[in-house]
Amino acid sequence: MKARILTAIITVNLLFAGAVSVPAEDKEGSSGSKPAKESLGPVAESITPYRPTNRDPFKRTPKPKVIRNLKGGVPQPARVLGFPTLDMRRAEFRQKVQQSESMARPGPDPVSQYLVGEVEITGVFRDDHGFGAFLRAQPTGTMFFVRNGSKLYNGEVTRIVGDEGDGASRVQFREVTYIENNGKQTPQEKVVIKVPTASASRR
Repeated sequence: MKARILTAIITVNLLFAGAVSVPAEDKEGSSGSKPAKESLGPVAESITPYRPTNRDPFKRTPKPKVIRNLKGGVPQPARVLGFPTLDMRRAEFRQKVQQSESMARPGPDPVSQYLVGEVEITGVFRDDHGFGAFLRAQPTGTMFFVRNGSKLYNGEVTRIVGDEGDGASRVQFREVTYIENNGKQTPQEKVVIKVPTASASRR
């Protein structure tokens, strides 16, 4: 009988001790404060799958070139610039003659008033000084004779060949034209070869 009473007392004491000693987790829950939310990473909806772009991530992409000096942002096509009219060139020639006379220097060659495209060959000759050529200025009908190095308004005579060589008389010119591209003027040179024309030889 005494053993049963003793066992009952011990059992009651153990139950009372278990009720008094509450674990740390139970204490936090009983204090009324909410436990800290554990970070579980990004939400599944916010993750975007990787899609390859077939581009080398280590290759530097060059920046597009900026085209400057354009009108309205549109590249302007290159165009050939014209030359002054014959009246303007003749007035310019007279001014050069007056300047040469005032400085007691030889005047400019009259053929320098004309463009390479305005003259035609009427014949080629040879004398003690070498080959020369007769030219006719088409705008005025004026006749000139020239040699290697004779200056025209937009070029010069670079070579005169008679019919003693390969049988074809010809005069070679260096002709200069000017190209304007995006506001810049650039000289362009080309070789022009002229032979005595049939119409010129009949005059």
